Amino acid sequence: MTDIEPATGLIGVLDMGASAIRLVVAEIDPRRNVRVIEEASRGVQLGRDTFSGGVIRSQTVDAALEALDGFRHIMNGYGVADIRAVATSAVREARNADMFLDRIQGRTDIRFEIINEAEESRLAYLAVRDALRRHPSFRAARALLIEVGGGSTSLSALRRGHPTRSGVYPLGSVRLRQQLDLRRHTPELQVALLNRYIANVVEEIRVEIPLDRVTHVIAIGGDVRFVAAQLSDGDTDGQVPEISRERFLDFCSEIERLDEDSLVDRFRLSADQLETLLPALLIYRRLVSETATRTVVVSRASLRAGVLIDVAEPKSRLSAEDFAHQVLASADTLGHRYRFDREHGHHVAMLAVRLFDQLRDEHGLGERDRLLLQVAALLHDVGMYVSLRAHHKHSQYILSSSQIFGLSDDETAIVSNIVRYHRRGLPQDSHLPFIALDRTDRLIVNKLAAILRLVNALDAEHAQKVRDARLVRTATTWALELDGEGDLTMEQIAATARSDMFAQVYGRAPLVRPARVIS
Repeated sequence: MTDIEPATGLIGVLDMGASAIRLVVAEIDPRRNVRVIEEASRGVQLGRDTFSGGVIRSQTVDAALEALDGFRHIMNGYGVADIRAVATSAVREARNADMFLDRIQGRTDIRFEIINEAEESRLAYLAVRDALRRHPSFRAARALLIEVGGGSTSLSALRRGHPTRSGVYPLGSVRLRQQLDLRRHTPELQVALLNRYIANVVEEIRVEIPLDRVTHVIAIGGDVRFVAAQLSDGDTDGQVPEISRERFLDFCSEIERLDEDSLVDRFRLSADQLETLLPALLIYRRLVSETATRTVVVSRASLRAGVLIDVAEPKSRLSAEDFAHQVLASADTLGHRYRFDREHGHHVAMLAVRLFDQLRDEHGLGERDRLLLQVAALLHDVGMYVSLRAHHKHSQYILSSSQIFGLSDDETAIVSNIVRYHRRGLPQDSHLPFIALDRTDRLIVNKLAAILRLVNALDAEHAQKVRDARLVRTATTWALELDGEGDLTMEQIAATARSDMFAQVYGRAPLVRPARVIS
């Protein structure tokens, strides 16, 4: 994988969500500072189509094209040549997504990228980190970042500014309206259906994120900014709005009691705001009430702001030590869900990166690839949750269907293929997930799977007896010398048997032996 060069100059960022398409035009100076020049939004109810019928209807396609024509006109007026456009759940889940995006590109020359849930969480986190880096809530030991969107709710548990767990759940304001078909029911029944559905999903969330231990809540999104505008004493001094727990919950309950006409009369809401406000605030209310927070901190951070940060400084994503920690924390959480042997996974990951670092001149891979190897090493045995037999195949399936914070779909596909070959057969033309990768990614899988296959054998008994492995190379032989405790005969035998892929990829089958003892 090649590094992405940071952008400078004018850039346009487009975010296609469930209820609107939004644009921000910004300038990135040579020092990577970002200055927003203009923002625009156009309500387009993509989610109304996708979450009810599964396809984006022709009328909605026309509305999206009209909005994008207008945004293209704005960007042309500024001379914007660099555009980053992302689409989220409403497009991601539509059966006609490919045709829809192809039509957009043909008419506007704008190419949208469909991002997965983990990428949404990562970009939102980048934006909040930039906006609240020094805020006490962001630096707290047990904070929760909440964003309720039209299609889903994103949650990230933060420990002193670092995500430890994250998840995206099917609690979107537009999604709930469509799936529950709320317009058929009275206002009272609408509220009852929403609260019941939300409560059921929150039960699932509790299993993955200990909500009752959260002491600080940070909320982002248009609906919660509306609450801040109504309840804050103003933001004239540049401070971040903070709302007391009681005032926030009381206001959400007040909104719950008002019908649509009352909401419009009192708050002058647009049709788009009316569509999302009640479901969104009921979701925020339930989540906040589950925590021990005393205040709700409302940030103006957004997905678009996260995209701008990522474009301005993409290498911060690839090389920052703290971000690698967050990816691995998410992988660890996924492994816990499938009851993996944590000590074995972490031990194999340690040995894998040790060998990766010693082979840098041979494989020519970078830090991002090193991180993918660590993730694969941590999670290579999750398929045992399904069955011990052929668990490498089950592991591949589980990972290919999972989301890991900070990894794109393409990177997750690489990880799942690395895991597939940690034991048993080598890559074949008949293995469809492997063949589906492009040539560069298949080479990465071969190089990293060969390492994982070898070092996993060094802990075949899950006893962590091998403490270190050093590759000693001469002109004629390579030797893998093992430092450890006790008799390492079984580890030598297992590693020698699993060196087949290593020999195929790196051209040498290493002699596996105990480290020489120098007297």
